[in-house]
Amino acid sequence: MKLLQRITTTNLVLIVAIFLTTIGNFKFFSEVIEIYPLVDNIAFVASLLLWLLVFLVIGLLLICYRYSVKPILILLLIVSAIVAYFANNYSIIFDDNMIANSLETSVAESVDLFSFELIAYAILLGLIPSYWIYKVQIIKENFLQQLWSKLKVIVILLVMFVLITSIFSKSYTSFIRENKQLRLYINPTYYLYAIGKHINSKFETTTIPFKVIAQDALINRADDKKKLIIMVVGETARADRFSLNGYQRMTNPLLANENVISLRQMYSCGTDTAYSLPCMFSNLGRSDYTHVEGKNMSNALDILSYAGVKILWRDNNSNSKGVADRLTYQDFKSKSLNTVCNIECRDEGMLVGLQQYVDAHYDKDMLIILHMMGSHGPAYYKRYPEKFKIFTPICETNQLNKCTNVQISNAYDNTIVYTDYFLSKTINFLKNNQSLFKTAMFYMSDHGESLGENELYLHGMPYFIAPKEQIHVGSILWFGDEFFKDVDAELLNKKANTKLSHDGMFHTLLGLMNVDTLIYKEKLDYISYIK
Repeated sequence: MKLLQRITTTNLVLIVAIFLTTIGNFKFFSEVIEIYPLVDNIAFVASLLLWLLVFLVIGLLLICYRYSVKPILILLLIVSAIVAYFANNYSIIFDDNMIANSLETSVAESVDLFSFELIAYAILLGLIPSYWIYKVQIIKENFLQQLWSKLKVIVILLVMFVLITSIFSKSYTSFIRENKQLRLYINPTYYLYAIGKHINSKFETTTIPFKVIAQDALINRADDKKKLIIMVVGETARADRFSLNGYQRMTNPLLANENVISLRQMYSCGTDTAYSLPCMFSNLGRSDYTHVEGKNMSNALDILSYAGVKILWRDNNSNSKGVADRLTYQDFKSKSLNTVCNIECRDEGMLVGLQQYVDAHYDKDMLIILHMMGSHGPAYYKRYPEKFKIFTPICETNQLNKCTNVQISNAYDNTIVYTDYFLSKTINFLKNNQSLFKTAMFYMSDHGESLGENELYLHGMPYFIAPKEQIHVGSILWFGDEFFKDVDAELLNKKANTKLSHDGMFHTLLGLMNVDTLIYKEKLDYISYIK
């Protein structure tokens, strides 16, 4: 009993590290066992536990001292419990992009992730052991005593590390070279690394100067008729759930009656909104994009604004992730602006009052961006009004692993039906403005979604291991009658069935508005040529 009441800093770190390594890494070891079955690899899997323990203990001993040890360990336990919940239930990986996405999540989105099981994880794996740490008395040691105590443990652990690595050298070579993705599940080591990477990125992003590009941009076309284009940014919309793309369910009944073109093989820049959204509007392309450079450089909307296009961003999601920071921005998650709200504010509310804006700027080319809530999970059942509950039974909880794949798919497919309705309403809005403007609609989702395939849910997987469901996204074009005459329809129809990516969106937006600039690349423009 006295041992539990009084303890040295070194021993406290050891106990917490053992607890975190054994209890917090269920997902990691389940993934390991998939590749290294216990029947033939039980000794290697056991050695991995010791391997992780060595890393964690040494790291904690280096940063934990008398007055910092309790706050550090308590915070680590609580965060690790939450990470374990999402890893075990949704197979979510907390890399630097997911850290960024989590920090930028709105209150409403956070509520969608709340569950009693999450509370249970937080209490059992976080708060209860944290309370013990809070109550325990740390034995006072002077600096030399504490240093000697730590050095002894670190030396012993390093010797263990060398021995383990040498005994299982072949297995560790395979583990490191051929199964790099496994390290992403290590709790808490990997998310701590990701937090450090995110902080470094934020620091660099805020300290380097903003780079203005394409100052030569200007509108260059033969006629004087202004253009009105609505760019709809979709959320979490998988291409394979659109009946326009061959899905067996009729999820696009209204768009099927419109003269739309579906870009069937569109692939996203990222697997989460925080990364994909700014990347979509950037000139850099997926292979070169980083927040440090991309967020500190003029994007497609900035350049269109330089050329004289009137830009409006209406948002029914969390925010524009920096894309609209220098432009007119309206928050339609707010009931003061969005008049179509029941369980939550609906995407169609972004069309309310839009005609007044168009009328006020009739003498300008306009690009209006509508950022949808779309199919954002895990509470798909909240994303549409009751009349769009077409496919049943549905999953009516945010704990997707408690529902069948059929229930999840039904709820998700209903969100696509509502998206179809919203896009149809957007097209009708544009049709009503064809007398004064050449009109067009351009829909593009930011990323896709896993719906239980291979026991994966939601999105945000690192791109190099992301399944197709998270990167193959919905994208649709519609042109008003007069605008369509200017489009190379034959070339566009050919492109509609070829593999495309978000890399072309920047150039397509410039092309739609006939904006000339040296950085425009016609070969990346989905539509290629507009008169």
